[in-house]
Amino acid sequence: MGRAATAAPAGFWHRAAAWSIDAACIAPVAMLLAWRWLQPASVPFCEATEALLRLAGELAARAIVDGTPLHGLAIALMHDPRITDATATLQLATWRWLLPASFAFGLVGAAWHVAGERSRWQGSPGKRLLGLRVTSRDGATPSLARSAWRHLAGTASWATLNLGHVMAAAGPRHLALHDRISATRVVDDAGPEARLPGWARAWLTLVVVAGVAVTAWLVQRAAALMEAGLLAALY
Repeated sequence: MGRAATAAPAGFWHRAAAWSIDAACIAPVAMLLAWRWLQPASVPFCEATEALLRLAGELAARAIVDGTPLHGLAIALMHDPRITDATATLQLATWRWLLPASFAFGLVGAAWHVAGERSRWQGSPGKRLLGLRVTSRDGATPSLARSAWRHLAGTASWATLNLGHVMAAAGPRHLALHDRISATRVVDDAGPEARLPGWARAWLTLVVVAGVAVTAWLVQRAAALMEAGLLAALY
């Protein structure tokens, strides 16, 4: 029996580890490619974020001093025209920063993944490290058009707030949304009982810890800006 006949569907965590490795390689290249647009867009984005958080803290302090009950505080803030204007400014600044970053990441990612799937590895370098391959439903190497369509279909998995990716956790076929759309699958030649290597578990742990640390820093920074606005209003 050949590889196509014996290969088992790749598990969710194997795929997650492979994708995160690829993303860590793609992101720096994408940022360099988009830096010409990201650098000037980052300044208004940071300023708009800071202005909104400070304003929210200031208005919250004034509402409390005026006796607004806590349960009505959020409603009062949402209907304040100054908050509405600041939010609109932040949304525009966010899109101006996000669009070039997303386009560059998608462009570099397309070259990275499509080239990998069309190679003898049948997968990106991240998949190669985990022993995974991308195949068509019949086990053959995907055509150039199918690989490109698979990468484009990944947009649908992201657009569903990653539910399309989580679908890969469901057995027995472990197909993500973009696998279903493009009629492809990710297989693991090591078999269905293959365990995630220790180094890959350590890598995923590092990714989670880094994500939690960045989130905690952002929350702390947001709280500090709101506190500064609150104190400015009170004193």
